[in-house]
Amino acid sequence: MKTLILVIGLMGFVHSTTYAQDTTVLPDSVQQQTASAQESQAPDTSAQQPAASDTVQSGQTASGEGENSNADSTSGSSVGSTDIAEIRELISFGKVLYTLLILIVTYYINKYATVILDNLSEKTANYRLFIKRLSPISRIFIWSLAIYIIIAGVIMPPFETIITIAASVGIAVGFASQDILRNIFGGIMIILDRPFQVGDKIQVGDHYGEVLSIGLRSSRMVTPDDSVVSIPNGELMNSAVSNANSSALDCQVVAEIFLPATADVAKVKEIARKAVHSSSYSYLNKPVVVIVLNEMHDKKFVMKLRVKAYVLDIRYEFMFKSDMTEMILQECNMHGIIPQKSGNAQLQQRETGIS
Repeated sequence: MKTLILVIGLMGFVHSTTYAQDTTVLPDSVQQQTASAQESQAPDTSAQQPAASDTVQSGQTASGEGENSNADSTSGSSVGSTDIAEIRELISFGKVLYTLLILIVTYYINKYATVILDNLSEKTANYRLFIKRLSPISRIFIWSLAIYIIIAGVIMPPFETIITIAASVGIAVGFASQDILRNIFGGIMIILDRPFQVGDKIQVGDHYGEVLSIGLRSSRMVTPDDSVVSIPNGELMNSAVSNANSSALDCQVVAEIFLPATADVAKVKEIARKAVHSSSYSYLNKPVVVIVLNEMHDKKFVMKLRVKAYVLDIRYEFMFKSDMTEMILQECNMHGIIPQKSGNAQLQQRETGIS
């Protein structure tokens, strides 16, 4: 029994040794196979290397872009800080104070210059209109000079800053105050185009009177009943304006008188001409025109006498008109051209109608 066990053990030992020898031989073949496999796979690895390099390059590019973006952000912040510093220099306390002082001084200079020109124009009748027309031009010149001194002498901004601020302010003001700008440009166009000037007698809509001043926003005129009317310049530019004297000191005055249709026309025209030459307000260097018209009033034909003459000064327009009318009526009554009976009858009819 022991012998059998020994034999089995020897057989197992021999089998184990042969298996060990086989395993030592197998690794050589395996190494050859792995070497051949590596040789066959070598191109694949070489093909994969560019991809890896591309990945590295893309990573470097991405990092470069990130650095550029960071650089841009830092440069933008630095530019913004420099702009803020420039704006702080432009609006310093001293410059603001000097600007306010210049504006206040300019306002009073403009005011006193206007008063001086008005007083001087009233003292010299022949040059009154010429001196009054200097007033709006002097105001624009004084304000323009003050603005130039503020910009060039006090603030002294760079040219690029002037362009930027002017564009920004222009857009903001354009949207915020369109009507004001329209009136300002209208005032400038009135001064340049001169459809009327200070001292002219104009008719605008229902308003008639002498132009007192032409401002940047509105123009003022005084009516015959001594009322001052302010009209925006934008409306003056978009409406019809009738000018009675067109920058001349004299202007034409028209007086209308109604007489009976049976009146002597030649006699009436002679009386009208004598009345014009007798008036102390008439300007005889220009022609006198007398026109006779036939009209119907209250179902009766009447003679309408229109006397056109020139007044010496536009301020005496209505006094001249009244003077002509009074003298013509007095002369017609003295010569019996106006029947007294018809006048008394009309007066009685009015009194009975009132009662």
